This record gives sequence, C-alpha cells and structure tokens, in this order.
Amino acid sequence: MNKRILFIGDIHGRDDWKEIVKDAILKFKHIVFLGDYVDSFDVRAAQQMYNLKEIIEFKKKNPEDVTLLLGNHDWAYIYSELGITGFQHKYWYEFKGIFDNEIDLFDVAWGYRNFTTQKYTLATHAGLTLGFYKHTILPRLVGEIGNSGSLNGLTVDTPLHEILNAMKGDKLLWKVGSMRGGMGTPGPLWADYAELLDDPYPDINQVFGHTASGTVCVDQIGNDLIAKVDGWYNKKLSHLQINL
Repeated sequence: MNKRILFIGDIHGRDDWKEIVKDAILKFKHIVFLGDYVDSFDVRAAQQMYNLKEIIEFKKKNPEDVTLLLGNHDWAYIYSELGITGFQHKYWYEFKGIFDNEIDLFDVAWGYRNFTTQKYTLATHAGLTLGFYKHTILPRLVGEIGNSGSLNGLTVDTPLHEILNAMKGDKLLWKVGSMRGGMGTPGPLWADYAELLDDPYPDINQVFGHTASGTVCVDQIGNDLIAKVDGWYNKKLSHLQINL
C-alpha cells in the first residue's frame, strides 16, 4: 500500500510552512520537516524563535503524524558548534534552551518500508552516503570499534533510521566532507548534494534538504530515488509530496 508523504525543506526562520501544512494532516499520511529551523539573514531572531516554537507546537498536536528532523544549524546550537555560517551568537542560549527543552521531539532520521514493494525510503537533513555507512556506522555495528556505545543491541539488519536515531548526540554525525571544507566522507547533517550523487547508499530512496538551490531536484539512480528538497533561494518554501 502506498503512503503519501509530505517533505518540507529547510525552514530557516520562515513561516510559510503554515500555509503548506494548512490541510496537510487530512491529505497526507505523514509530514516530515527536514531540519534547519533557525539562522536567517532576513528574518529577525525573535521571529525565528517564535516560528520554531510554533513548529514544535504543531508536532505536539500531531505527535504520530509529524516528524521533526535535526539539521546542522539546529545541531550547532544544541551541541555548541559555534563556527557554523550564520550562527547567531547573541541568541545562542535562547535557541539552545528551546531545543534542549524539546529535544525528545526531534529525530536524526525518518524511514519507511513499503511492504508491497519492499522499497525503503530514508529521510535525513543532508543524506546518507555509502562511505559514511561503511567507515563510520558499520564498524560500530559489527564491533570493530571497541565500544559501540549507543549502537549496542543494534545490528546490520536494523532499519537505517533507527540506527541514526540511536546516534542522536554523537559527534560523528557532524562530520563534514570535502565539498563543505572538511575531509573524507560526510555525515547525514553535512553531506552535499553532489556527494550524495557520487556516493549514494544503494538500493534505497533518499529525501533530504541542506544543499540550497532554486528548485527541488529529483534524480533516478537505477531504481533509487534521490530527492533534494531545499529552496533557500526560492520565493516559496520548497516541499515535495511522494507516494511511497
């Protein structure tokens, strides 16, 4: 059975998400926000805070029907990554306080398997590369890294979104790849669109935001869907509906 999902791209303080979700609870099986609720060059900090609180309230009113994913800008306030572009140092503690108080409402990933087709779809803020899985996640699952920490009890057969959500708070997720000025394989908070196209995790669909451009981009790689939903430069907030 198909499941109709609405994915909403990076918010960055804007409130036009409210128009997008106005009737969405009745029309869609699930709504996934792809993260980055804060940091804007044209929306005042006070308005960003108010908007973030409204998104949180929307989640609380619809706990089973809405998923809020963490983006790299949100993570920066929670875990004190102060060097990120656009970081609002003056309001650091206010933003951090909002996130900290409601951290249980936020996830790293969302996933769904269509039990008819067996196709799995993963949503994260920036996408999961095969390299990150092989070099960062897999060794911990099979015990090659001394203490698997939060991944104790999980196996290679555990759904990817459950594995990533078990890593919430793990700084490995913050890994920046070469396309964004770092080294090696990027984590799902930082992967660039080009890095996803070059090294996608195979045999799954992926939906993510993070890489700003003027349009939603949907690519087909074999039988896999790669969908980037971020419209930082758009006049209207990017969003995408998919029947999974």
